[in-house]
Amino acid sequence: MAASVRAHANLQLFLARKCIECLGLDPDPFWGEHGEMIARDHAIFHLQLAYRCHLADLCEQQQQTLRPSSARQALELLQGEQIPEIAELAEKESYQEWLSALLDENFMPAVSGGAGFVDRNDLIPVTVPNALSGQSALSGIADELASLFARHRDTQQEY
Repeated sequence: MAASVRAHANLQLFLARKCIECLGLDPDPFWGEHGEMIARDHAIFHLQLAYRCHLADLCEQQQQTLRPSSARQALELLQGEQIPEIAELAEKESYQEWLSALLDENFMPAVSGGAGFVDRNDLIPVTVPNALSGQSALSGIADELASLFARHRDTQQEY
């Protein structure tokens, strides 16, 4: 039996919360100083997947088998068909810093004027803190997504 995109959204949100919990723990000695970055990146990745699965779920509720990566892309793919929950998310993507930061995260270190070489070793600058920085911010994002998912699912049941 194939898992539904709704179940996958729930699973990804659960996994993101597990990664967020790891941010508050002592780092695994194997990863050393990279432990926090690994937990953060995994949490963000799972939050992105949860969001994308939720968008796919909203599309499936309207008999559309689309797999958009953003609500803006979903609106383009739907070619004018109105799904209020997707329209709401498209607006949030434009105006909510945490959601645009989540969607724009590409996990690559920032390239800026600070990059350079010291003793022939490549220096990679640390990413500037943003809406995805820190355990409490990521936990808040997970809570916000869970709330959105629940509200949208309740709305979909009304149709």
